[in-house]
Amino acid sequence: MKTLNKLKLNRVLISLSVAASCTFGAAIAQAEDFDDVSWSRDRSNTPIQDRDNEGRTPSTRGATDNQGDFQFEISTTRIDPDEFFRQEFRFENRSGLHRFTGEFRISSAQPNFNRVSVAQTHDQQNGSVGVFSIYSVRRDGNNYVFGAQGDTSSEQGDQSTNSFSNVSRQVSPVEIELDTWYRLRTSTSSTTVDGTIETAELFRGNSRIWTHTFEGGGQNVQYKKAGAYRLTGGSGRVIVDWREMVLETGR
Repeated sequence: MKTLNKLKLNRVLISLSVAASCTFGAAIAQAEDFDDVSWSRDRSNTPIQDRDNEGRTPSTRGATDNQGDFQFEISTTRIDPDEFFRQEFRFENRSGLHRFTGEFRISSAQPNFNRVSVAQTHDQQNGSVGVFSIYSVRRDGNNYVFGAQGDTSSEQGDQSTNSFSNVSRQVSPVEIELDTWYRLRTSTSSTTVDGTIETAELFRGNSRIWTHTFEGGGQNVQYKKAGAYRLTGGSGRVIVDWREMVLETGR
């Protein structure tokens, strides 16, 4: 298995939020080039349910290496700062090179939500301190935007605390639409403590509309999550569909 030093580290400047529909200014960041990594399906990565409070998380029976449809719902408007509101799949711990790809859609049947995570990369440790990256959707006026937050130890200094109280904590968000499928891919190198690198890409159809690379922070053992998770300051009911979820390891 390759380490960070053995990857083909081609530093390239990339423009974030490249969609023409994005109303935010494009940001520039350095991206890790994972193109030379050989990926293979991680067919044994079995999810478990990670759920708290009212809602629905699909059964994990038959979910291992299953690219079918899975629906996650937070079904309450109740707010309690001392409780978690989440309906998610948590996949198994992995180290080294690992990748998650899947398509998600947020339903317009429950449009009055705000600050909801659809996917995460999480350190092996428990608690919000262990979050390495959060990929989330929030309201922006009458619109919805997708963005990310990263580990407090990353070079960008982005906060991984579960909050969107400050817009600057969300990396260059891009506008998205409800009832529309988007493909998220997160390629991660978890090889050293405080040395994780992750490149995330968001696609609409065949067009990449957003990308960002997090560098620094993290652990050498991490896991992926997908579903619906209301962040601190979040609100409302929400329905998130996932399909075509694929876990891979690299070398």
